[in-house]
Parts: sequence; C-alpha cells; structure tokens
Amino acid sequence: MNWKKFERRAAALALAAVVGVQPVLAGSYKLTVPSGYTSPFIDVQKGDWYYNYVAVLNSMGIIDGYGNGYFGADDPLSAGAALVMVLKAAGSGTIAATDGHWASGYADYAVSKGYLTSEEIGDDLDGDMPRILVARLAAKALGLSPSENKSPFSDVDDGYLTALYEMGIVTGSTENGKTVFLPDKPISRAEISVIVWQIDRVHTYGKQILFQNTYYDILDGVPVNSYDNKYFLKGSDGYMTYTEPGVETELGIDVSVYQGEIDWQKVADAGMDFAIIRVGYRGYGSEGKMMPDKYFTQNIQSALDAGLDVGVYYFSQAITVEEAREEAAYVIEQVKDYDLTYPVVFDWERQNYAGSRTQTVPSVSTMCKMANAFCEDITAAGYEAMVYFNPSEGYKQYDLSQLMDYPFWLAQYNSVPTFYYDFDMWQYTSTGRVPGISGNVDINLRFFR
Repeated sequence: MNWKKFERRAAALALAAVVGVQPVLAGSYKLTVPSGYTSPFIDVQKGDWYYNYVAVLNSMGIIDGYGNGYFGADDPLSAGAALVMVLKAAGSGTIAATDGHWASGYADYAVSKGYLTSEEIGDDLDGDMPRILVARLAAKALGLSPSENKSPFSDVDDGYLTALYEMGIVTGSTENGKTVFLPDKPISRAEISVIVWQIDRVHTYGKQILFQNTYYDILDGVPVNSYDNKYFLKGSDGYMTYTEPGVETELGIDVSVYQGEIDWQKVADAGMDFAIIRVGYRGYGSEGKMMPDKYFTQNIQSALDAGLDVGVYYFSQAITVEEAREEAAYVIEQVKDYDLTYPVVFDWERQNYAGSRTQTVPSVSTMCKMANAFCEDITAAGYEAMVYFNPSEGYKQYDLSQLMDYPFWLAQYNSVPTFYYDFDMWQYTSTGRVPGISGNVDINLRFFR
C-alpha cells in the first residue's frame, strides 16, 4: 500500500460523520462491526484488542492494509498523519497546508490553539510522534481539563492523559502486572484507529458512560455515585463496611424460599441489622400468575421477633402498568399486619428463555411507568418504596431520571460499586455466608447520608 496515499485519504475522510457508532437504545451507542464483515488482514482477527475499531474503519474505506495481506497494527504513524486524524476527529474541519508539507496547516493550527508547541511537534512531520503528545493533543482538542486524580499508569503521571483514560478514550496495556502507557513510544496504526474513533465519539456525543462495550449518554438530573472507594472494606467474615465520615451504614440480607429454614436469632447475633424478605412473585410463563413465597409469613415474623428491621420485595414479571399496580396491591394486602421499617421494593428482572414473558423486555418508557406505578401505590399506602436493579438494567432498561422520587437498590457483585449513578442500598454479593442460614445468601449495605 502507498502509505502517503493512505494518510491523505484517511485525513480527508477522518470521521466527517459518526464512524461505526450504531444506536442500541435511545441515548446509547455501540461500536458495531458490520454484519458479515471478514477481516482481510492476516494480523487483524477477532480477539485482537483493536479488531473492532480496525474492522469498522476498514469497512468504511478509511483504512487499508499494505497489499500483502497485513495491516501492520504495530507500525508507527507519522506525526503529520496523527495531527490530521486527531484534529479532524475533534472537529477542526479541513485545514489547508501552510508550507510544503500536506499536514503543515494542522501543525500550525495545533500550535495556535495551544495544543502542542512547535518544539513538541518538531520539524519532521513524516517522523514519529510520541504517544504522550498524541494524548495531550487529543485531550486539549476536546477541551478537557487535566485530571487531578491519581494516574492509572505506572510509567507516566500526566493530567491530560488521565482525563482521556477517565473518558474511556485510552486504556493502556499491561506489563509485569502493571498498567502502562509507554509515553515515549510512537503511536501505532492500531492505536490511532482506536483513538480516532473514540475522539470522534466524544466530540459528537460528549462525555458518556462505557458499559459492556456500549456508550450511554449521561442522564440529566440523576445524582452521580458519590461514594469514595477507599472507604469500602470487606472483612475476613465477608461483611462489607463503609467508613466515610458523615455516612452511616447498616448491614443486612435479602431472602426468599431458596434460603429454606432460617434461624433468625443467629442471623441477628451475627451482626445483621435488617432483612428484605420476598413476599411473592409473578410466574415466568405467559399466564403470569401471581404466587406467594411460601416462607414469607414465617420469615417476616421470625425476623421481626429477632429484632431486625424488615422490608419486603416483590419479584416482578409485569409487562404492563396494570400488572405492576396489581403486584403493589398484592404486597400491600400481605404486609398490612406487619411493622415494616425498611422499604417495599419493586424487583423486576428479565428471564431470558423460550416462553418467558419477559424475554422481550418492555420499552424503557413502559419499564419506568411500571416502576413508578408500583412505587406510587406503595407510597400511598404509607410505606417507603424502592427500585431494585443491576447495572445492565439500570443503564439499558430504565431511564433513571424518570424514577427520581424513589431510592435505588443496586445489585453489583464487585469489591467496590462502579455504577455511575448514586444509590441508597448495595447488594454486593449473592454468595454470602451468614450464621443461621445453611447456604448462600445476598448481603447488602444500606447507606444513610
């Protein structure tokens, strides 16, 4: 392949429109390789970290290989090509040459904007550009401020680079168990493919949330996760604590028939403060019959007798607002004789198998209307309502900005919660062990701020 021809063509075409960003849900975008695409490159195959980016750009005719079957993923990119591709992706438009080199106008533009100095760019636009300079160029062209957070890279501490990392634009690599950026190495063809796509995404859509290879727009008015990870600590007993000054916590479990017979006094003696007990569920099949949890009455009375604070949850398979209200009415009737001091929770979870009534998820609008309808009726009956979800449901199935009247219960089984938005209770494990329960049990941390 003629490398100069590639550089000029790539610069001219560098993402004038969104490159390979396909809508998944309203407000979400995903890097999607076209259906039926087969890599023509021997050295670009599924499993390579750069595969999707190269595949998308190649399918659009923006990048090509050498003509011998190779893409040359590790080959360096010239400084001129890096300037043109990054600046165009960040919205500079086409800039005419100012001297003999075809990329000279972009070099002068970068200097005039304060992105890089003429000394950093150098006199040889056909030479290599260290990747740290490409990172600073990208960050400044996107209008990012240098991050004050600790660098994720062991070999460089640069606020602009850290800002790019926090935006999902760069990730680095691993060497000897450490995350490195290799700041003085030239940028490679594989790396520029990733960076150019990411820069254009941020320029077009702004800051987004990356989850499972999909980018989600940040919702207006929804508080961001404000917990400080350094205060989370799991003890040798498997119990999580959070010690930030000014934040109180309580530890508890949620249970159903699957935990069998429970010795609730042992649970209380083990340090549990509360229990969320399943009151019932809707069947998975098309009929969607509402059923009680056969251990509900025994569990709730025994938990109360042991001195625990108690709430309940209903495992919903509702597909209409009317069904959600039916579930709320059922819960209200079942709990009327008990003193609930913890929330009544709407727990909707998809069941992905043939014949499941929730295999096809209702629209985001319907999901929000169902959750609100359930919670409105629970609140009207004098109880605190809450909505339960895992990150996938929180990002994909709900628009959390429509549920702001109610607290959130997050299920995420990590050492720290990485969900972008704020929440009031965290289910941090489904394999907890608590005295008085013979098998695994969900354990939760409730926050009071």
